[in-house]
Amino acid sequence: MKKSVVVITAVLLSAMVAAAQDVPRFETFLGYTYVRANSATDVPAFSANGGSGQFVVNFNNWIGFASDLGAVHNGNITGYHIDTTVTNFLFGPRVAIRHWGRVTPYFQILWGGVYGASSTQVLIPTGTPTNPIVIPPEVNPLSTEGYTSLRAKRDQTAFAMTVGGGLDIKINKNVSFRPIGLDYYMTRLQNYRSGQDNNQHNLRYTTGFNFTFGAQ
Repeated sequence: MKKSVVVITAVLLSAMVAAAQDVPRFETFLGYTYVRANSATDVPAFSANGGSGQFVVNFNNWIGFASDLGAVHNGNITGYHIDTTVTNFLFGPRVAIRHWGRVTPYFQILWGGVYGASSTQVLIPTGTPTNPIVIPPEVNPLSTEGYTSLRAKRDQTAFAMTVGGGLDIKINKNVSFRPIGLDYYMTRLQNYRSGQDNNQHNLRYTTGFNFTFGAQ
């Protein structure tokens, strides 16, 4: 009887140790990012593409701390060739569910900031102190006589957050494929044309590869 108890205890301890070793201490994700931006009321919704990276420190089998850095770009918003790049820097807790072997879903809520930079080409009548004119898409500035072509730029930093999750599928001990990461992505970029409607409610999709290190 005592021998059976010892054997069962040893098996359980071995299983616990093996399970613990499957929990990575660190995770690094690199991949593609798509954002469907629902911007202020005077700018229609638009799509932006880019990339992102994440670094996660796991404290135990299910909870960790994540940092998320990335950027997306669209070069022709509203048909006026408004070139916009939005960069995020977010941090917060992540909860992973490690009960299905090779498949690990996770959920997270991240807070931080966003840096938005936009530029467009404008025409200024030569020798006339007046306001610049935004070039509509049908105008070729190279053939517009009597105007000077300039590039107008505007940038700002604001609060941002994401709420969502994803799914990692293990390929081997150190590499997993993430077919989907989906987040509600809220930004508070200032609407320059009005003092209201400064919250943008966006959708963010990511996919790529997750690399794990230092099994616990």
